[in-house]
Amino acid sequence: MFICLPIALTLWMSLNEVDQFGRFGGFVGLGHYLALFSDPQFIAAAWRTVIWTVSIVAATTVIALFLAVVLQQKFRGRALVRGLLLLPWATGLVIVSLLWRWMAHPDFGAIGRVVNAIGFPALRVEWLGNPALAFPLMIWVGIWASIPFTTLVLAAGIQSIDTDLYEAATLDGASQWRLFRDITLPQLRPVLAVSILLNVIFVFNSFPIIWVMTEGGPAGATDTLITFLYRKGFRFYDMGAASATSVVVFAILLGFAILHTRIMWRNVLR
Repeated sequence: MFICLPIALTLWMSLNEVDQFGRFGGFVGLGHYLALFSDPQFIAAAWRTVIWTVSIVAATTVIALFLAVVLQQKFRGRALVRGLLLLPWATGLVIVSLLWRWMAHPDFGAIGRVVNAIGFPALRVEWLGNPALAFPLMIWVGIWASIPFTTLVLAAGIQSIDTDLYEAATLDGASQWRLFRDITLPQLRPVLAVSILLNVIFVFNSFPIIWVMTEGGPAGATDTLITFLYRKGFRFYDMGAASATSVVVFAILLGFAILHTRIMWRNVLR
């Protein structure tokens, strides 16, 4: 009930005109959906969401896998590194976003101060005011914020692998690369699949980073489906269009989850 009722209500709202007070103004059928898919801002936000999600999830998975393997090795300061790795996750996305927004300020931020300190004031850059730079910077922030959780998940997966497999392969003369390729990766595949699925859902729905840093600007250059949805509902008070956007987002994520799960189980059954 707690899941089905909100979904059903959102679907019904998407088929009606609804004002900011939740009052229904009339049935419009698929009108909101037709308007969305003919809106260039919605199409641009959808493509940008794909780029945002794929870039962050792919980079996060590669970096986190590397860190998870490294953290299995015994070295001095390993506990400290693990503690530092948790900082972005423990801090929270809003605080992380505020921190990076300050760092990116051209005059008062850490990046600007370093540029001025080394004597290159000509390199003063409006990171968040430049449409060509704002989105890549936020992708980096998304990667930075996603690495801790993914690393912890993959590290736990690596620790669950039977050490006898490594010992037997080492006795056969296997190199570190072969141990990783032939044992770690195949054994870690189910954990990797779950990690990717969770990250796609988390990143696709990520709101604080973009909204805190740019609110989708400049000139819509960082707008994603989630910020587009928020603006429709709580800036323009078009709850019907916002509900239609919510249904589209839900359908995309549900379709991805079903497809991803089927592929994962097909590989496991092999």
